[in-house]
Amino acid sequence: MSKTLHPPRSEGQRDKQGTLGTKSVENEEYFPSKDAAFVRRNWRVLLRIFFAFVWSIDAYFKWFFVSYGGNLADMIRTAAQNQPGFAQYWMNFWANIASSTPSFTLLIAIFETLIASFLFLGLLTPVVSTLGIIFNLLIWSTAEGFGGILQPRATDIGTGPLYAAIFAGLIVIQAGRQKGLDKILHRKFPSMPFW
Repeated sequence: MSKTLHPPRSEGQRDKQGTLGTKSVENEEYFPSKDAAFVRRNWRVLLRIFFAFVWSIDAYFKWFFVSYGGNLADMIRTAAQNQPGFAQYWMNFWANIASSTPSFTLLIAIFETLIASFLFLGLLTPVVSTLGIIFNLLIWSTAEGFGGILQPRATDIGTGPLYAAIFAGLIVIQAGRQKGLDKILHRKFPSMPFW
């Protein structure tokens, strides 16, 4: 006798006996099943935690850069060298902003630390991911010099578009709702789009 697969009930959905809850009904299977391998059951949270770990390493390097008095304006100006005219203008525009803001590098380190922290907690994941896409593409188009794609003999596009795609994926798979604070917030305020 084969069993029929049923999707898990959402919170508050009535089961066959008419009671509310998420407990399994006899002869009902879930996908992935509760005895599935750890990774198969938790792939969304593992992806979110891995990406948070990557961002925490990046934040660490920014804090290291700040502690030694590093200046992102110089890095952006260096990336602007040998770029086409429009890219040079864009990068120099941001280099001027970075040099006119004394704590610009510190602000970048704080922002990257916040991104990593919020991803670890699974808090406001769609909002953080949207900001992460914008922030990451901004860094990619300035300090990373568009990943080098505008240079002769370019071999890849850099990490910016890949990071943006991962952030977009975290939004689509609702990564914060699996073992994250977004799950709790979504239960309390289901109509809010921030989690």
